[in-house]
Amino acid sequence: MLSRGFIVLWIAMLVAMVGISMVSPLLPVHVQDDLGGPAVAVALSFSGLTIAQILCAPFVGRLGDVFGPKRFIVIGFTIYAIGAVGYLFAPTWQLVIFFRVLSGVGAAGVFPMALAYVGRLAPHGAEGRFMGFFSVAQTAGFGIGPLFGGGLRDAFGANAAFGTMAAILAGTALMTGVLLPAEPRGVSAARRTEPDGSALPGFWTLIRRPGVQAATLLVLLVSMGWGSASVWLAVYVIDPAGLGTNSALFVGMLLASRALINAAFQPLTGPLADRSNRVVLVVIGLCASGAAQFSVPLWPRWLVDASILGAAVTMAPWVLLALILAGLAESLATPAQQAIFVQIGRRTGMGALMSINSMGNAIGFLLGSLLGAFTKDAFGIASVFFQAGIITIGGAFIFVLLVRRAGDELRDDRREATPVLERAAG
Repeated sequence: MLSRGFIVLWIAMLVAMVGISMVSPLLPVHVQDDLGGPAVAVALSFSGLTIAQILCAPFVGRLGDVFGPKRFIVIGFTIYAIGAVGYLFAPTWQLVIFFRVLSGVGAAGVFPMALAYVGRLAPHGAEGRFMGFFSVAQTAGFGIGPLFGGGLRDAFGANAAFGTMAAILAGTALMTGVLLPAEPRGVSAARRTEPDGSALPGFWTLIRRPGVQAATLLVLLVSMGWGSASVWLAVYVIDPAGLGTNSALFVGMLLASRALINAAFQPLTGPLADRSNRVVLVVIGLCASGAAQFSVPLWPRWLVDASILGAAVTMAPWVLLALILAGLAESLATPAQQAIFVQIGRRTGMGALMSINSMGNAIGFLLGSLLGAFTKDAFGIASVFFQAGIITIGGAFIFVLLVRRAGDELRDDRREATPVLERAAG
């Protein structure tokens, strides 16, 4: 695991995710309060990058299988940095959304290609361990970033966070360009063909495979739930219609706690996914996560004033507990889910499979945020969290139904270690 490619990409993803996620507690509030954007604009300010991901993913994945993932990772980080600079100078919410969409072009290169790179490094039977350790970088960075960004916004304003994000991502692009090996070891030729030597399938052929359908629909539905809740979390915490804390720092704490708990446990749950029934782990984790999201508005509205590193913050402890439980549950599901994707990707082309899943993630996130906007306007902001919980739990059970059709694509890599998974998938 401690190869040069894995270490460089792990560090790059950790640093980049800190920069990318810094704006998570900022953009919705910036668009609504500073630029006067409507509810749909608030949703698109968080999820607008998914529009470009949806359009680019079918092409980037197969190109990555043919030409290698490194160039797409470096270009993606660079485009992300340009988008961050745009936030600094955007005078209207329409321009903020434009640069958010531009960032999605970068996301279409970075995330699926990084996962494909690590997936090619993972040996048979150790997919959960490799993907779990790599997910630590993604989830830890996503946890640190909102906390850092929220503190910057409260202390120096939103532009300080946008400028810091641009600098971090530009540095990450330079680091990966210089230090990341062009190819994961031992895959220079293998990526261009199926295991039997035939040409890799095209996009439309690929999405007709049962395993690809199961993996993609799972990501789509889970992202719908996550998008619904995450887009409106900042508004719920800050706005008087929700908790009314007026603290971006507490929003950062909530997002950070969920992500950091997820990251802290994945070194344990990753190897567990290599020894256990991966489908069952996905179902248990997502059901528990959905229940935690559903519970957010049900906790007592008990606010506590505190000071963190000298900064005043108004907290809702029970809501913080709900997000911690969601992160713990997701640490169980994520390595198992990604290990299944690696198994399927070996047969379909790793880059193509990860890009299709990225497209499913983008579609789900976009639909979830827009559906959250409708739900918020029609039924109140608390209903957004009920919606998120129901969608997440429903996605887990739909995944079970679909994965049973994909048995042949899963009974392969773990040999003697996988009889339980084979029974679940077959």
